[in-house]
Amino acid sequence: MKWPLSPLILLVATLVGSLPAGAKPCGDDVQGQNVPCECGDVVASNVVLEDDDPVVQAPCSGDGLVVHASGATQGVTVDLHGKTLRGTGNGIGLWVLAGGPGGARIVSTGGSGSIVNFRDGVVGHGADSLALLDGVVVAQSARDGVRVEAGSYEIRNTEARDSGRDGVAVTGTGYRLSAARAVRSGRYGFYIMGNDATIGVPGAGVVADAGAGEGINLMGMGHHLIDCGATGNAEDGVHLYGMRLEIRGCTATGNGGNGIYGMGGTWQVAGNRADDNDNNGVLVYGMNVVDEGGNRGSGNRGLHQRSPASQCEVSGRPCEP
Repeated sequence: MKWPLSPLILLVATLVGSLPAGAKPCGDDVQGQNVPCECGDVVASNVVLEDDDPVVQAPCSGDGLVVHASGATQGVTVDLHGKTLRGTGNGIGLWVLAGGPGGARIVSTGGSGSIVNFRDGVVGHGADSLALLDGVVVAQSARDGVRVEAGSYEIRNTEARDSGRDGVAVTGTGYRLSAARAVRSGRYGFYIMGNDATIGVPGAGVVADAGAGEGINLMGMGHHLIDCGATGNAEDGVHLYGMRLEIRGCTATGNGGNGIYGMGGTWQVAGNRADDNDNNGVLVYGMNVVDEGGNRGSGNRGLHQRSPASQCEVSGRPCEP
């Protein structure tokens, strides 16, 4: 299965070989000095953004900040500190290439930080790129709000608004998403690939609302999709394809396609609900796709198909109580 972010690999290779012209290292400890960050600078150490950092004072014509701390002894922390990185529709707001051993922590103490109006909001690529993204709002990205291709990392308390393509596009192995939201995405709210990811926990799932395509598009193996929500998307609320999936406690309401739809093998499906969608409600099938009970569907209309709507069906049978 080809991950559609291959152009990112070429861009990363180019940047690793030649960091942006005119960029300087910045951070709270650059060879013992506190060096304020400007647009396009290379974060080389831990940094807490303050009002006197030029990068938060005016829009950036290209990239906001590039994290390249390959010589660090541990993963660096970039603290937006409630500040906003603002672009002009170009570049990447926060581009994480090398975050130090284990990857960088992108956080915001003292309130949510914002990354607004870049081509892409947050991009991470590589095993030691991103470890954590927490407490960040990414808005008005011309392409993707958050795009990460890494190993084991975590994204939580993060929102992507008004992304031109995907709100949150992620792949890797064993990564985690929780308390994340995508609103008004141009294609997918969440585009999820890879293996063995945990997408949502009870009470803190992922939510995709009012997108122009599918709310949640999930492919891969061994994923756990827990407590998700999809409302008012133009196509399917939740679209699934893969092996060894757990789909539990999700809701899909008022979407323009199916509520929860997919096919694969060796699934556990329990406690999901799909209401008032234009096509079917819960409709999943495949070998060893097991209905563990509590799945429900009502008011689904079957508007774009010849057959009546299936309100709730698992592997060709009506849902179990």
